[in-house]
Amino acid sequence: FGTSRSGSAIAQAVGGARRRWRAPVPLRGALARLLAAPCLGAMTETMSQATTRGPMKSPLPREVVKWLQSLDLSFMVKNPKRDFCNGFLVAEILSRYFPKDVNMNGFENGTRLAAKVDNWEQIYKLFNRLEGLRDFKVTKQDIDNVIHCSPDAAVFFLFSLYQVLTKRVLRVIEPEPDQGELTVPAYARDTASKRLKDDSIARVQDNIERTIRAIDVLGNYHQERRVQKAMEAPLLIQQHRAHMSSERPDYDMGSKEEVQDSLQMSEVRVKALTGSAPALQGKGAKLPDGQRHKTASVKQALLKAVTEPQTSVGALAGMQQPALFVKPAADIMKPLVLSIVQESEELNKMIDTRKEKDIIISFMEQCREGMPVDRGGQAQAQHGQRMREIEETSVRVFETLANRATLLVDTLTKSPPEFWKVWSTFYPALTDFPETSPVFESVVFLFKRIGQLMREADAALTQTLMTEVGLPSLAKELVRSPEKRECLCEIIYSYAQEDTLNHLLVLRALKEKVRDSLPIYVSCLSCLIGLDAQLGLLDEHLLDLYIYYALMAIQSAQPRVRVAGVSILSTITTCSAQHHSVVALIPHFDALAGDEWWEVQAQLLLLSANLLFKLSLGGRPQSASGDDGVSGSGASRLAQEANDAILSMEESQEALLAIITRLFVVGASKNVLQVGLSALVHLLSEFPDLLPMYVTVLLEQPHADRQRLLGPSDAQGDHSAGRKAYVQGNSSRMYDEKCISRLWPHLDVAKTLVRQLASSELERLEPPHLEVLLATLPEQFEECESEEWLHLYDQAAALIFDALIDPELHTSGAQFIQRFWTCPSEHIAATSAERSKKPLLQALQVLYSHSERPKVQEASVVQFLRDMKAVGGSLAVEITSAVESFRDTLPNEFRSSSLAKVLI
Repeated sequence: FGTSRSGSAIAQAVGGARRRWRAPVPLRGALARLLAAPCLGAMTETMSQATTRGPMKSPLPREVVKWLQSLDLSFMVKNPKRDFCNGFLVAEILSRYFPKDVNMNGFENGTRLAAKVDNWEQIYKLFNRLEGLRDFKVTKQDIDNVIHCSPDAAVFFLFSLYQVLTKRVLRVIEPEPDQGELTVPAYARDTASKRLKDDSIARVQDNIERTIRAIDVLGNYHQERRVQKAMEAPLLIQQHRAHMSSERPDYDMGSKEEVQDSLQMSEVRVKALTGSAPALQGKGAKLPDGQRHKTASVKQALLKAVTEPQTSVGALAGMQQPALFVKPAADIMKPLVLSIVQESEELNKMIDTRKEKDIIISFMEQCREGMPVDRGGQAQAQHGQRMREIEETSVRVFETLANRATLLVDTLTKSPPEFWKVWSTFYPALTDFPETSPVFESVVFLFKRIGQLMREADAALTQTLMTEVGLPSLAKELVRSPEKRECLCEIIYSYAQEDTLNHLLVLRALKEKVRDSLPIYVSCLSCLIGLDAQLGLLDEHLLDLYIYYALMAIQSAQPRVRVAGVSILSTITTCSAQHHSVVALIPHFDALAGDEWWEVQAQLLLLSANLLFKLSLGGRPQSASGDDGVSGSGASRLAQEANDAILSMEESQEALLAIITRLFVVGASKNVLQVGLSALVHLLSEFPDLLPMYVTVLLEQPHADRQRLLGPSDAQGDHSAGRKAYVQGNSSRMYDEKCISRLWPHLDVAKTLVRQLASSELERLEPPHLEVLLATLPEQFEECESEEWLHLYDQAAALIFDALIDPELHTSGAQFIQRFWTCPSEHIAATSAERSKKPLLQALQVLYSHSERPKVQEASVVQFLRDMKAVGGSLAVEITSAVESFRDTLPNEFRSSSLAKVLI
């Protein structure tokens, strides 16, 4: 105390210091709750929600002042906000309790920001290292508030530190609550603009972090305003009623009850303003007594509605605080991107790596500028070269980041804002590039790789980040780009935990993000069900969800929704053992069979084929008899049940066959028939009645479509010919095509084709006939089928050798004949060569005749015969005999021909 004070003033000051410290009335209750908070962060949050008044103006409590004086600090604490901001006094306090662990020579008592940050970084490490401070939980946000002198931040930090070090509880008298007093007049409260002008927001340099902080502050402001209105409105009404009653003292008990009743009604009405529409519609009716006492529940619902995040940034604001020291993801990716960009001459010219602008942002800008544009002439060629170089470099960058994604996992899991930065940086590539672009494929791979690695590190957080941060933006692209839905759905599931419950939660979140749009949601389900099937998660819970929405979809008026619904059922049939659930829906298929939309027909044909194949594999139930130790009545009952099951299965198969025969006809859409050819090939052995129409449809298909099905399959061993979208645009689905020549019953198909050729009485084969006939030949003939193949050869020999001399069919005819003549089976080879003498002689006669029909060049036939004769054995004898017969029959034609070369 100063020496100029009078004795009475000194006595008064000392007496005031001896009295127990009392906080201002509005803050006493809040401060009592703050001191019981588990950590400093909770204290700060509780303080911000407890009052809307300015910073605390009263001095420190007496016991805290005495404690600070007992520590013999370098200087007296006069203004905690200013004195503790650089952390020097905090280090001194810790050095008094831990003299061996705290070296004050490493701390600077300065005002520079760098000095403050350095001091607090050392203090933060002490909190984590020292045994006596393990219970002192402090966050990056708490330290930041103290450094930047936020209101009351240093005071609450000091209170918490006092309790941890002294093991005492700071005593604060909590006053009796005064329900009739409003804390702050409405005209004196903060506005949203004033809150957003806070220095703690303006000083943040990172744009994303500053945006998150501003949204958090604005959300808290609106939450406080709504809570204040909900709490003050009944009190204001009560005061108004009291004022009115004081002006009218003479009223009876009936009117008093009416006023009280009206008061309760008004209170409920005010609180229902934030409720649902049905609650507002009953505004004029009198509420029942049970609803007059729900003030607490209304407040909780109000707070939940206010705090519910609506955007990605808002969701980040509600997540856990990031770790204090995390290496930014941009610093990790920068050397990887820079090394690749510098190798590209084109990108190196456009991106100045010496500038302060982030290299990753610059790269993404140039990557997006590499989108194709319409130009002409030489400019188009130059632009195309530039675009290809940018595209190749972009693919390399994304693939490199995907391969080195393990470096990012620790940062992304410890700091959700860093995940948002990475997501917002690369997400535009998903929207700007088409689904066929290599850049789009590489970005999809990058996001999937990051999701898989993050899921291994922290599965729960990874799923939360996807549903709250990534899914809102993905939902917009799912709505806008149907052709990308399959890839985007793969990204979504790469961040989800691989179990049924969490997949259900992700599906629920997806439904909310697409705003309950049935067409979009069902289309996404048709993509996601395949992923669930691959993971083996299609249990009864997920199947119930998929079947429910599939039933809703097939009854929709929109054809695309019906397509998605039928596709879901087809996937369930193919990938799940619960195909019997789909069998029960067969009566619903009759209406779809008459659908005019080609893709609905195609999906229904695919579903019917898959379901019929599953039923054919199931076999028939065995009939029960009384010989197995079962009584006569029991055996009769079991036999009846087995017969009913057989009849039910047969009826289902007949219904499916009726749908197939209705859709799979020559006059149907070529796209529907192309889907049916791949879908029905597995059923030809079990249901031979499908063969005639199957062969007829195959012959009528366009050459390109037919060639894809008859061509060689891929090297994966699944006889797949690839995936194809039959309609250009963003609405058609992708369909798997099979190499049917590897899957069908070769002999049965060949017999059907030859039988149709015989009945049509064709003089010469058409290219499709010989193309299909050649595809029916197996790689190796079975000995048990040799006689049937030889009989088929005899029936088709005349047409085949006629094709040998046709210029358009010569190559295919020669291949067919060669397959029999050089067959590994000696019986088939010798017999077919022997039976070929007569048709070969007839073909030679036509070749050297003077008819006007188109003929192949003589050299081609002569070379073929010479090659076959070179095989030797009985084949050489038969070819020589046939040529000699021609020489003896037509000597003039022989002398003018080149057949003499065959006899050499």
